[in-house]
Amino acid sequence: MKKLFGLTLALACLYGAYAQGLDSVKISSIDLRKDPRLDLLVRKQAELNEEAYKGSRHTMPGFRVQVINTNDRGQAMTIKTKLLQEFPDEKTYFLYQSPYFKIQIGNCRTRPEAESLFKRVKKYYPNGSLIIPATIEVKGDAALDAGELQN
Repeated sequence: MKKLFGLTLALACLYGAYAQGLDSVKISSIDLRKDPRLDLLVRKQAELNEEAYKGSRHTMPGFRVQVINTNDRGQAMTIKTKLLQEFPDEKTYFLYQSPYFKIQIGNCRTRPEAESLFKRVKKYYPNGSLIIPATIEVKGDAALDAGELQN
């Protein structure tokens, strides 16, 4: 038993000495050759990423006009459909916060912009419309100009 323990200890010491010897080996130089086409690919990928970022949607604080707050889903869908027809340039939102369905319209950065939209919506829906603060969606270029992105 003592011989086996002694032999194991001796082998462990020899292995440790050999492993330390490996650390002392130094590489004097490395010759690295890069294909010049890699730079072109990296530059092209960076351009594609920038275009994708500009085209994506980002969020920031702003305002929307809430047109209706009801517990009748059918009524909410009808109003959303009419809003899409009457205001094709504005984005509409169908939100459900139990037990109410809310229809909102617009992505207004400023309150005066929201008030302008509110006046146009009020002509069609005089009851129940109001301006609410919301996290709005903005396109990439407009978001970069605003400098207030949350995305």
